[in-house]
Amino acid sequence: MVRLRALILGLLVAVAASPAAAQEAPEIRLELLIQVVQETVRTGSIDRGFFADIAASGDPLYAAPLIDVAYFFPQGPFWEVLSDTLEAVTGEQQLTWRGYFQWAGREDIALPPGYDLFKGLFYATFVDPAFAGFFDGVQEEAQINLAEVVWGGVRVDGIPSLVNARQITPQQATSEGESLFQFCRLSDCSYPAPSELVFGVRLDGDARAYPLRLLNWHEMFNDVIGHTPLLAAPGGEAVCAFRAPTPFRALARHGQLLLVAGDSAGCPQRGWLDIGATLLDGDAAALPDAAADQEPLAFADGLVGSVRGRPVMLAYCTLCGAGVLYDALVEDLSYHDSAGERIDLGTTALEFGSSGMLMRSNKLMYDRTTNTVWNAITGVPAFGPLAGEGVRLERLPVVVTDWANWLAEHPDSSVLSLETGFQRNYANGAAYADYFNGAQLMFPVWQQDTGNRENKSMVFALELAGTPKAYPLETLIAEGVSNDSLAGTNLVLVTRATPDRDFFEPGGAAVRAYQRNDRVFSVGAMDGEILDEDGQVWEVTEEALVSESGEVLERLPGHLAFWFGWHAFFPDGIVYGEE
Repeated sequence: MVRLRALILGLLVAVAASPAAAQEAPEIRLELLIQVVQETVRTGSIDRGFFADIAASGDPLYAAPLIDVAYFFPQGPFWEVLSDTLEAVTGEQQLTWRGYFQWAGREDIALPPGYDLFKGLFYATFVDPAFAGFFDGVQEEAQINLAEVVWGGVRVDGIPSLVNARQITPQQATSEGESLFQFCRLSDCSYPAPSELVFGVRLDGDARAYPLRLLNWHEMFNDVIGHTPLLAAPGGEAVCAFRAPTPFRALARHGQLLLVAGDSAGCPQRGWLDIGATLLDGDAAALPDAAADQEPLAFADGLVGSVRGRPVMLAYCTLCGAGVLYDALVEDLSYHDSAGERIDLGTTALEFGSSGMLMRSNKLMYDRTTNTVWNAITGVPAFGPLAGEGVRLERLPVVVTDWANWLAEHPDSSVLSLETGFQRNYANGAAYADYFNGAQLMFPVWQQDTGNRENKSMVFALELAGTPKAYPLETLIAEGVSNDSLAGTNLVLVTRATPDRDFFEPGGAAVRAYQRNDRVFSVGAMDGEILDEDGQVWEVTEEALVSESGEVLERLPGHLAFWFGWHAFFPDGIVYGEE
């Protein structure tokens, strides 16, 4: 850490001493600001002369670093000094740190040279050394104003993402709920409880549920979705679907089949898998040949493998109520490293974690391959190596629905195990209940509009061809089936309200959007069905709308969000019913 701080301080001094910096801001000495703050914390004595000199300079480039400092000292004598200094360099008289922070976002204030290095070192000094790695030379290519980045109150990965967390059967989940009684709520030990909300995902025929009560603590999962049949014997019947990325040990081979041992939800401990559906760490040809009556290997000696699938990531911003599912596989990934060398990674599955930072109360995540910081609600790099490279994560369909309906619609679904490997209170309503059920925002958001709806009212968000649109949930619930058009695409939204509970989580209705071509749909006689203009019945599935005649209309990716969370990034976006 000492070496890192010395390196960054040296860079800051070099920046401040450079001709360009001297021409733009001869008085900016960011490295001294950190030292002065450190001394204030250590001794309780404020170097008032230092801040008087800043105030006398009237240099507005001091605004961003001073606002960063003021975040940690929102009241008391030091705040009074910082407030007076900020007023002098900005001409603004804001009474709180929050006021200055919102003003800075609204005005898109200019940043001093070396501000990225300052911010990284400041956070590294006062919060977590890992923050420094996010800010190494990112200012020029940043796609956002770095002044809007704020510490969210935790260290890097202080909110741990789930990585390939264990999926279990509904029957196993019921047993977990009964045995892990510490997670009961009001004597209800059901897991999942029938009315509790889950993120429901079905891709490539594989259905999985991720209860919000767990994701409220982790805010993100990295997973691989997909499965393949497990056979009882070569040439025998399929006994279950062996799910990715459950690890197995390959013990023998028989033609194009592997004898595997593993613990996939709902499957026996052993069975046979098509070798083409697997990823294997080793050469299958070296395994014993069961067709020649060779004995299988012992479990400990088997080759490690897993079933192929689609890498995905759900970015769940609890503060803005948005859970967005992304395809984590990026093709032709390349970027420039800090030395300017081009790094070509080819097709890469990215794994994401929580950066510990926010922007407009929206989660900023990072990928563990390039250390790029991403906007969770847009899927676009905010700053770091991939910023400005034209990379954007592809959204995938996800629904927030109640467990009872999800299970009825997908009896083959697995569900996230309560045994995640982390010690958290996974009782329903244990995390963020006060925030979800209150009107106040936890962090400042300068871009708000409460003229027609409250900040935390729910909307369903779509974006097609770069055109964002929000659909107020109360309107969708009232309509049930909503025909609309966006960016030249005719679409239909099918909505079903979820049961009321004694506390709120970001949800309220299961909403699914589909292409509709020239069809016009209406509510059907039964749940899971809608009617077209000719009275033909269409089945509502996770992948598509399917007509009685076999016609298919594909699903469109969308997600729920608090109104303020969506509006903060799409202030000019379209609102359904208010066009």
